[in-house]
Amino acid sequence: MTLRVYRVQADGGVTTVRERREIEPAEGPAWSMAYPPCSCPRCGEREGAR
Repeated sequence: MTLRVYRVQADGGVTTVRERREIEPAEGPAWSMAYPPCSCPRCGEREGAR
């Protein structure tokens, strides 16, 4: 994967902040389309009432 950080001015000019670098993607959790369960107090109360 290649990463480059740059800034775009209002007139369309581009300034490089950091040059291009090759990086390895981090190993992370598997992607899923499911939402995690809600952990707010309101939903927790409903879970206990079931």
